[in-house]
Amino acid sequence: MNVLILGSGAMGCLYGAALHRAGCAVTLVDVNREHVEAINARGLELERRSGTELLPIPARLPEQVPNVADLVVVFTKTFHTDTALQGIAQAIGPETHLLSLQNGLGNDARLAKHAAPDRVLVGVSSLPADLVGPGKVRSHGEGGTKLYPAFGADPEFARRIADLLTEGDLSASLEPEIHTAVWSKAIFNAAMNPLCALTRRTPGFLGAHEESKAMIRAVVEEGAATANASGVAVDPQPIHDLTVVSVTDHADHEASMLQDVKAGRRTEVDAINGAIVLAAREAGVAVPVTETLWRMVKLEEAKLGH
Repeated sequence: MNVLILGSGAMGCLYGAALHRAGCAVTLVDVNREHVEAINARGLELERRSGTELLPIPARLPEQVPNVADLVVVFTKTFHTDTALQGIAQAIGPETHLLSLQNGLGNDARLAKHAAPDRVLVGVSSLPADLVGPGKVRSHGEGGTKLYPAFGADPEFARRIADLLTEGDLSASLEPEIHTAVWSKAIFNAAMNPLCALTRRTPGFLGAHEESKAMIRAVVEEGAATANASGVAVDPQPIHDLTVVSVTDHADHEASMLQDVKAGRRTEVDAINGAIVLAAREAGVAVPVTETLWRMVKLEEAKLGH
């Protein structure tokens, strides 16, 4: 299978490595020239709890992608999705499947602008990963992947992807209730990511203070109420449980929003907290803590303009 990883930062490299181990012809695609050149010069260095691998996976800038892909796995920031897919339009044919493992809500609709709906897959990942330098990725922590066709298509291709990921040592499974899973992941991120970004601390710090734990609990409850009022059944308890795993097993992981704020980059808060707030307004649900965190992170982003 010819696979492109579109957005080959930490998570993209982690998944590209798994599909490479499973025998796919993987190409890592990214706009970070230094990162691309480092991978091509010495291979992708991936550090996991089981050890460190050096994997000979080719990396390309978007304009260097020559062939039509069977699968494009999208890991770009949500606000870059359209531009990134347009940048590899030459690689998207009528049989190409697109899989979003991105954060936030609405990724299925974004991908459907670039492929037929029956070729669009969405999924969620609970794995941590950090980019520690050009061509070097670290992933210390356990987790898995759930995926399914976004619009009710035949799940056979999604099953193949799940099997390949599992064969490549990243546990993956089909999830027919994928929209529940996507909402649950967005709610988890809405609770954890902004607080990491605003405090400039990792989840272990949040788990050590009652102030942050109270806000995390509130956002989970607000998000679950919004999802249910929007017609997506979400039980808040598994999300509460996952936040406990985050502050313990992933205590030192730098959340993506924290990485963005530290680097002076725009965050994905609009697709996470912002999307939940907008859905809550439509459904008539009050989400004061979720909205406050959204606006606080937007103030952090406003500093970038100065």
